[in-house]
Amino acid sequence: MSLLKPRKSRDAAAPLPVHDLNAGGAYPVRPFVAVVSGEAVPLIPLDLPGALKGAARERVARRQLRDAYGGSETGLDARPARLGPTSEMWQRMLVAQATAREDWARAVAPAGALCRAILPDFLALPAAPDLWVIEADNARMRARLGLEDGFSAEPDLALALLQDAFETAPPRAVLWQGGAQSDVEAWLAARSLPICHDAGELAEHGVEPPRRFAHGELALDLARDPGAERAEMHRSLRRLRLPVALGVLGFAGWIGAILMDMAALRDQSLAYRQNAERILRDVMIPTGPILDIRTQVSQVTDRARGAEAEADTEARPLDVLRQAGMVLGDHDLTITRVSYQPGAGLVMDLQIADFAALDALVTALRAAGTEARVAQSVTRENAGVEAVLAMAVTQGGARR
Repeated sequence: MSLLKPRKSRDAAAPLPVHDLNAGGAYPVRPFVAVVSGEAVPLIPLDLPGALKGAARERVARRQLRDAYGGSETGLDARPARLGPTSEMWQRMLVAQATAREDWARAVAPAGALCRAILPDFLALPAAPDLWVIEADNARMRARLGLEDGFSAEPDLALALLQDAFETAPPRAVLWQGGAQSDVEAWLAARSLPICHDAGELAEHGVEPPRRFAHGELALDLARDPGAERAEMHRSLRRLRLPVALGVLGFAGWIGAILMDMAALRDQSLAYRQNAERILRDVMIPTGPILDIRTQVSQVTDRARGAEAEADTEARPLDVLRQAGMVLGDHDLTITRVSYQPGAGLVMDLQIADFAALDALVTALRAAGTEARVAQSVTRENAGVEAVLAMAVTQGGARR
């Protein structure tokens, strides 16, 4: 199996068996987690600002780590310990010797995908918020302090580490597993910390049951080489460089063609406008600015139509009088006044012998092509009939 091949790192809800690499022996025939001595893979606490995230947070963490190790990361494998619900705000790095990490990866290679992860032994302990889980034997102690911290150490050093952790974030309860350590147990009792030997007792102290490999531990798989994975990603990106560059050039060419077409359309539109303005200058708008061709042409056309209609209206009374003159001369009548009234047409006051003569006159005027009507008529003693005629030329009437 290649040492650079990424391993599965998803959390498992069901417990996975643990295989101690230091103890040797055959690997389980089902998925398992391999553990190594926690002293060889400590969690190093850092002082990282809360505003830092992502790559910037990791750069600052590595700078602090170099300062702690004398200005060099050479030979070290360090990775952010993203544990618990605030994994993006991690405050510790898991650190191991690079050669040791490679040895462990080679050791689990025969197990293949069955080995879900290689972890320090203290991360194989169950964990819950506000709970310390401590496992002890004759020579060593392993502790999981909440979700994000833990260690493996000899009893004397373990007591010092517990004292420091208590000052920072004391737990609500302690779940004790394994053998006795009188000094540590006495120290815990002196601080009135409840010590439980069964997970079922934790509910009495407001602590939820602890779970193994449920808080991001498997993502810290020491069989994975983050540096090699980054290098492989960079190689993949370099291989994509030419296709991406060609795609960008093609897109730029397409944009350029569109811009050229738009420029040609703008030039054509300008030429059309200039040509239209020349025609307008010659025909309709000889002077003054041309701002809106459509509106100005409509205004000029409307004015011309109005002038034509006005000229038509002014010429109509003369047409009526000419049409009526030939008829009036054939009848015995006296014209006392002629006027023009808008809407009524040519208005004529006249005197005629009687109503029969008036009716004959109206009939003759209509036959000649005028719209004649009697607007008013009255008899006068010894003067016949006085009448007012309103006349207009009919639509079909001749105009000469």
